[in-house]
Amino acid sequence: MLIKRNFEILILLIALAATADLHAQQKLSLKEAVRIALENNYDIQMAKSDAEISGNNYSIGNAGFLPNLNVSASQTKTVSNTKQEYSSGQLVDKTSSTSNNTNASAALNWTIFDGLKMFLSFSKLKELKEIGEVKLRSQVESSVADVIKFYYDIVRQKNIYNVSLEGVAISEQRLKITEDKFSVGSASKLEVLSAKVDLNTDRSNLLNQEVVLNGLKVSLNTVLGRKSSEEFDVEEYFEMLTGLEYNKLLEDAYQNNVDVLQSEKNKSVSSYDVGIYRAEYLPRFTLSSGYTYSNAVSDAGFFKSNRTNGYNLGINLSWNLFNGFGTTLLYQNALINLDKNQIKLQQTKALVESNLIIAFKNYEKNTEILSLEAENVSVAKENLDLAIEQIRLGSISPIEFRDVQKNYITAQSRLSTAQFNAKISERDLLKQSGALVK
Repeated sequence: MLIKRNFEILILLIALAATADLHAQQKLSLKEAVRIALENNYDIQMAKSDAEISGNNYSIGNAGFLPNLNVSASQTKTVSNTKQEYSSGQLVDKTSSTSNNTNASAALNWTIFDGLKMFLSFSKLKELKEIGEVKLRSQVESSVADVIKFYYDIVRQKNIYNVSLEGVAISEQRLKITEDKFSVGSASKLEVLSAKVDLNTDRSNLLNQEVVLNGLKVSLNTVLGRKSSEEFDVEEYFEMLTGLEYNKLLEDAYQNNVDVLQSEKNKSVSSYDVGIYRAEYLPRFTLSSGYTYSNAVSDAGFFKSNRTNGYNLGINLSWNLFNGFGTTLLYQNALINLDKNQIKLQQTKALVESNLIIAFKNYEKNTEILSLEAENVSVAKENLDLAIEQIRLGSISPIEFRDVQKNYITAQSRLSTAQFNAKISERDLLKQSGALVK
């Protein structure tokens, strides 16, 4: 049992030395990573801008409820030379005579009836605003899904890194045992060289694993919208959700899935378009009012000054009775587009249901695989402990020991991969049901 204890102490010391810098790094939880992404992710920020534009467009003025008021003003000064000779012989000669013209007007136009088009347009703008919000949520879900993927991939690769680190420690201890045996003549030079080759292989694998781990951290930093060189560590503990039921998830998906919501909104927009084009068949009533002011002063005119001002008020009726069937064409196309979006909605629901079935089956299978791999690691660890005792006693060959060591490292790596796959299938299931971001 002493050799087993020495192995454990050596592994612990190497692990502490190799990961000392990780403990000094900031511990980043998944919850904190999601919070940072919601604030800094570039795609989310652009989606927020688009949603804000849709919100600004949702106004009664943009729908046509409010009047149009135009104001204009001008002043013109003219300097001219005037020379006039009348039949009576009278001569008028005015040099550098000036004239000033001042004009101002205000015009008000207000549509009071357009076949209810303004009401339909306002409702359509509301749907477009909500589509912008759904698109924002879709982008948030997509970015959060990326955060979850990269985060748990880092957890997986870090676990594999720690396993590789443990493998190096085991190989170093094996080399020491082999060298001690060689010094007393109970082991061959071939066994020593073989132990050195295996140790170098394990060290190379460890370095490659470090490259993979660093690359994933850069990718996560990019998704979080912060510096690629930002150092951090991740939490290795995770917990799988329990009690997920397919029927409840499907019900939630029909109500909350972003693709279903957007298809429903597109259908609503199409129905309002039908009403808007139908309104073109009806007459249009418009109120108009205005005020004008004009003042002309001249040194060389028939009138010394001329000033007018006044108000006007009127009501206008316009009715497009025929425009080459243009309105009819738009109305018919709007009806076709409405039918098309109804079909699209049905298709989207069918796709969501099929994707949910796949995600749920993957979730069930991956959780089963996770349990099997956890059990397999326990067996492989027990087998490794026995092999460590046997190699000390010389009752197992180096090749056999190496196989046991590889089996243990492989089992640990498979467990980390199973944990990652289980969390990703859980993520996909929540995303399809619309519960990933609440």
